Amino acid sequence: MSDRPRVLVVEDEWLIAVDVASVLRTAGYPVVGPVSTVAAALQLVEADKVDVALLDIQLNAESSLPVAEVLLARDTPFAFVTGFGERDVPASFRNCKFVAKPASEATILTAVADLASLRAARKRS
Repeated sequence: MSDRPRVLVVEDEWLIAVDVASVLRTAGYPVVGPVSTVAAALQLVEADKVDVALLDIQLNAESSLPVAEVLLARDTPFAFVTGFGERDVPASFRNCKFVAKPASEATILTAVADLASLRAARKRS
């Protein structure tokens, strides 16, 4: 069994979602999803199937901020993978990790490794 964290991918652009999931799987990360809606993401989070997450902020006609709120409350590390920046989100999310789209394979893997390290540090304390 892998000691790598399960990564939730929340992305509404299917080609991007499949590409990110493929990159993560190739690197040995178990991928949860990808999913393209807040409801689907929340279902996975609430089922305790998520260790870290990558969230696109704008999902078709909805925002992933409700998912981010739940992840913050659960102390689950996540990053926004988005064209938005810190100034485009409510103050409670401004200190979150942001990965600019389009993100390279290396950038995605670095972000997930950072989230995994953060998760491991939180588990130790």
